[in-house]
Amino acid sequence: MFRDLFKGSLVYGLAPFVPRILTILLLPILTKYLTSLDYGIIGTITAITFAVESLRDLGLRVLLPNYFYKSPGQYKVAWREIYGFLSLWMMVFALIQSVALYYFIPDEAEDNKWYIIIFSNFSTVLFGPTSIIGSTYYQLNLKPMPVAVRSVISAMVTILVNFICVVIYKWGYMGAYVGSFAGTFIVNLSYWPFVNRKLGLSPIYMFKWHTIYRMLKISVPTIPHAYSGYLLNSSSVVAMNMYKMPQTDIGNFTMARNMSSIFDSVLYAINQVFNPMCYKFIREKNPTEIKRMSYTFIIMAYAMTFIFSLWSREFYDILVSNEEIAATYKYSIGFVMAYNYIPVYVYCSTYFFFHEHTVKLLLITFVSGVVGCTFYFVTLPWLGVNGAIIGFYLGCLYQGYSGYLFSFYKEKSIFKMKWQILLMIQLFLTAIAYCCVDMTILVKFLITLLFVSVFGLFFIKRVMESDLNFLKKVLMSKRSK
Repeated sequence: MFRDLFKGSLVYGLAPFVPRILTILLLPILTKYLTSLDYGIIGTITAITFAVESLRDLGLRVLLPNYFYKSPGQYKVAWREIYGFLSLWMMVFALIQSVALYYFIPDEAEDNKWYIIIFSNFSTVLFGPTSIIGSTYYQLNLKPMPVAVRSVISAMVTILVNFICVVIYKWGYMGAYVGSFAGTFIVNLSYWPFVNRKLGLSPIYMFKWHTIYRMLKISVPTIPHAYSGYLLNSSSVVAMNMYKMPQTDIGNFTMARNMSSIFDSVLYAINQVFNPMCYKFIREKNPTEIKRMSYTFIIMAYAMTFIFSLWSREFYDILVSNEEIAATYKYSIGFVMAYNYIPVYVYCSTYFFFHEHTVKLLLITFVSGVVGCTFYFVTLPWLGVNGAIIGFYLGCLYQGYSGYLFSFYKEKSIFKMKWQILLMIQLFLTAIAYCCVDMTILVKFLITLLFVSVFGLFFIKRVMESDLNFLKKVLMSKRSK
């Protein structure tokens, strides 16, 4: 179990992480050519596309694992029907996204409006569904390497195009946008021969409407679940634009989000392995392994987020050349520490997905987005950017921990997570990071050492307990001989 979790997490995590490291190393160069205004425009356009992103697959992606595990002999037929329907739906989705971009792209990007619309839709319409089918197949078969290789190639192309367009041609925000398009297009295109030729999962366009309707009855309720991600992650930028906040402030906010998104990506990568294994252990009713795997995921999250947050000032000083942006290092602490909700939420939500109770999940995910969005619109006029960060953190807390109060979780769970203790730990670590980030290097080194010692001991004593007991029995049996 641990070997699969760590191996898969390492591959999924390092694949996007290696090019991200290169991107971070390029920040001292890129931030000389990308201003706060550029980051503000990038953040606004991203918020617009995220507003309609939840409609891209109509939630049908969440059904792919169910057919794979529950109908292993017939899942390909269902997948091909979903593939065919999504291929047609993409044309409708492209129209919706184009209209949103046309009316809400900021005035500062007016000259490049049509280029942005074309780049946003081209790769999604042609190869988006293919990418969904291909990446899900690899994930469910615990084959992370092909996905990792594609991620690395895509990211490297993005970095190269970014450097050429931003540094050499000085295209500003448009250079960054072209780089993102190039990377996405290549990775989506790369799945086509594998899915359509090797797996034989060509789309069925003459699908049965009653079958698709039955699938949509399950999947559509997850759209608000996915849309909650927009409300929580991107509606803050919409609120900032509504209140006419300067694009430079939005740019500083976006930069902090970009820095923290590294941890979102890494935790998502771990989840790519955690989720299929979670399905497996729930089906087998194996509480011991799911407990060990869950706490391992949580400890990994604590270690990454807390250490970065504690040392965020030093990271910003090294990586960011723009003094105005570098001074906003505290913004990233709230974002990064909020991501500790992910492993706690994933464990709880897996039961809702496994048993196809997606409607009940809306009371967790969608409400969390409403909590964050409401806080943004209410507090931005008098708290500014800090209001957006606090709203995001509170929304994440609700999404991570509220599911444990539902009777459905209590009935279906095979291992009772001690979520109250985890909530207190997350709040405590966040407070320590905020209070100690400006302390001396020696003090922060001692705090880091104490943190590693305490959580390392917990991992050995609680998570690795069964392995240690087994090892003791082996050693004692050898001595007795």
